[in-house]
Amino acid sequence: MMRRFLRHFGGSFPPNSRISSLSNAKLHTSPSFSQQKHSTPKFLTVHSSSSTVPHRIFDPDSESEDNPRRVLDTDGDVTLVNCEPAGFTFKIRDFKPMGRDQNGNWVPLSGGILACRPVPSPANVQRVQAAMGHGTNGVWVGTVFTPTNADASTASMFAPRLINAMDSRLILERFVLRRRHVPSIGSLKTMLMFTDGSCLANGMADPRAGWAFIFRTGSKGMVSGVLEQKGPDGELHIATSNRAELRAVIAALEFRSWWGEGWERIVIATDSEYVVNGATSWLRAWAARGWRTLGGSPVKNRDLWERLSERMRMCAEGGSEVSFWRIPRGWNSDADQAAKKAAGGSQSMVESRPLQGVLV
Repeated sequence: MMRRFLRHFGGSFPPNSRISSLSNAKLHTSPSFSQQKHSTPKFLTVHSSSSTVPHRIFDPDSESEDNPRRVLDTDGDVTLVNCEPAGFTFKIRDFKPMGRDQNGNWVPLSGGILACRPVPSPANVQRVQAAMGHGTNGVWVGTVFTPTNADASTASMFAPRLINAMDSRLILERFVLRRRHVPSIGSLKTMLMFTDGSCLANGMADPRAGWAFIFRTGSKGMVSGVLEQKGPDGELHIATSNRAELRAVIAALEFRSWWGEGWERIVIATDSEYVVNGATSWLRAWAARGWRTLGGSPVKNRDLWERLSERMRMCAEGGSEVSFWRIPRGWNSDADQAAKKAAGGSQSMVESRPLQGVLV
């Protein structure tokens, strides 16, 4: 089997620099896309081994709602994940995937680089860190997402849209803020995810819980799982609806390094008042009181709140603000059904593990 790794051509790496942990730098193989040169409009086609199949017609420079968004600045500086030396940057156009064949010869590899992250602007990182509390009292908090008006729904605010990716051959889909709301909401590149948790026999002798989140349309965009019996602290915890709701948000934020796609704000849409109030307000107050409630009782689900805080810290350092939007339960029906289905399935998951997805 060909040994995969990355080789640099045409240099923006520092002299004598070294790339290590190459097994962590994943390469994604996909159908070959080509950008054909035409006068406006431009066309994107996908090539198969037998024929050329029209994939989607669009003008990538258009600002209309029906065209892919330029969320990621592919001409900006990027850095590699889990590689040395840390801190250096380069341009993605100067990087090519290479590997050795069975004869030991260097050959190009089809596919793109998934282990790259864009370098966020210092000004944006400062803005996000200020909005999310600067880690005061050792915790990070989210912000409250306020729609344009009280009657605005998730569908009226966000829509499934195609976006660009680090690999120019890939076109991804996300729930993206509609452009007509930018004047009132702001110009931050904003995506939305639905999260929900469910607990069968909540508060009874044998509770079973599950969680789910949705980040795009179709089966590829729905992720669900069983609530683990052990929390991040390694202790056993009784399943509750609140733990399931929290676990769904953590799973959604851990699934991908969303800031690596260029997002400046991630909106978590949930029907849980407990999650929204806790993540945007109570969390800071609990930490200031030594993880005690206003009445002096130990904070429940501290292990999950601390894990959520840590993930929000990582988002902030990547330049992505995490916002929470409490929505009516009826708007969250798909995530709700998926969470209930997960809760009714196998309860074999014991250990708490981070969820890591692929580029979809």
